[in-house]
Amino acid sequence: MRSTPRRRALLVSLATSSVVATAAIGTVVYRDAQADALLGEARARLAAPFDEAPGVDRLQASTAASLIERARSWGASGDELEGLYHYAQAIEDLQRGDLLLAEGELGSAVERLGESPDLQVLAAALSRARMRDEDARREIEAALEAAPEHARGLLLAADLDLDHHDAAGALAYLDRLEEVAPNSGPVHNRIGLCHELAGELDQAEEEFRRATELDQRSHDAWINLGRLLRVRGDHDAAREAFETATERAPSDSDALLGRGLTRAATGAVALAVEDFRRAAELAPNDAEPLLALGDLQRDLGEHAEAIETYREAIAREDADPASWLKLGNALVLVEDYEGATDAFGEAIERSPELAAAHNGLGASLMHVGQTERARGELERAFELDPSDPNPLMNLGLLYERAGELASARTAWERVLIVWPGSPIATRRLARLSERG
Repeated sequence: MRSTPRRRALLVSLATSSVVATAAIGTVVYRDAQADALLGEARARLAAPFDEAPGVDRLQASTAASLIERARSWGASGDELEGLYHYAQAIEDLQRGDLLLAEGELGSAVERLGESPDLQVLAAALSRARMRDEDARREIEAALEAAPEHARGLLLAADLDLDHHDAAGALAYLDRLEEVAPNSGPVHNRIGLCHELAGELDQAEEEFRRATELDQRSHDAWINLGRLLRVRGDHDAAREAFETATERAPSDSDALLGRGLTRAATGAVALAVEDFRRAAELAPNDAEPLLALGDLQRDLGEHAEAIETYREAIAREDADPASWLKLGNALVLVEDYEGATDAFGEAIERSPELAAAHNGLGASLMHVGQTERARGELERAFELDPSDPNPLMNLGLLYERAGELASARTAWERVLIVWPGSPIATRRLARLSERG
């Protein structure tokens, strides 16, 4: 029996509704699947293996945040999604150096996700970046108590000890980390730093070289190797190490600074100047590249240029007493003794035990006629560093200028005790004997 037209229409209507419902269910399932996949990929980026991202600041946070935003556009929501997004944002802020924003994002992540070793490690990294080492230590200890084999936590704990020159403490964490992450370049790089701190330079060089073999992407170990080779006087090998570092990280100011120093030591002065200037551009808050450039200008006899460069370095970072000491010494070279007096005074204000600054101040005061104060500064300089004959030589000159020949003779005799056979002291004593 055939259906009536009305019946057929009804059946068609019902069939169409079924198809639409099935399609709607399929769309929802598809959207959920897309969102879950994107969120899973974001999780993987934020929990990358240690060998891919040894430090929390090496995680692909911006990519993770983008993935989470895409998951949100597919309809994903909830505390986990929002917490992971804030976690990723906090890491990204840390990478940019915006530490206040990072702390705010981390707080939001904790509200959504609760405390976890990963978040505690990030909190410790932020505290370390803000020079709050006690907070960082407390946070990293909490993380390792909850997860004793947390690789990034162990690495950060070692870094905190290295910050305080505690080689033994750092090595203890690194030994534990080697069991969790064997054959890791970043781990061997830090073991090298521990040996260097302990004065074990052969072992340090061996570890740095091992780190360069294990990690074909990083440049940190090459910088440390170059720095160590430079200290050991092997400037050609050091330059090669820094060259490799700059090839891997052309925008790393430390690599460029190291290459510049080795170029200067091997006579490539113009190239060294280029490296110092480029390093100064890449690290606008770092005084060290400018100090290196100033030293080179001073050694070339470009004293006015060196003074200007030292002042520029101090404008970037005036807390370093060595910067003021260098400026004072350069001002002495152009006989600006009043300016030098001010510079040495600034150095002493920042580091009262800096013997070279007291010596420079004493010599400058002698030239501006403040004899009594000069004597006190020179005696203080020798008291702080009894192995340095320079304060005693300046005392000898001061007493000669004042006509106090007996005191001058005593000062030069003291020089011979510190520097046996000193030709300067020998000549001065001979002249004093001729004068009676």
